[in-house]
Amino acid sequence: MCYTLTQKEFTRLKSRLTRAINSKDEDKIIKECDYAFSIFMAKGYPDDWARWQRAKDDALFSKQRKTVTW
Repeated sequence: MCYTLTQKEFTRLKSRLTRAINSKDEDKIIKECDYAFSIFMAKGYPDDWARWQRAKDDALFSKQRKTVTW
């Protein structure tokens, strides 16, 4: 697979993720991560792909934690 993700696209995806994280909306974060992963699947994964995975995992954990009643 060839890496065809441009620097401009990477920067745009990173900005979108940052805005989603700053919104503190778990659903928005998950949606942005899924969108980025669809782009990565088509154009290749950047070295920093784990940033999106961590953000998605954190959002899923936070969302799950809100639904659990102790």
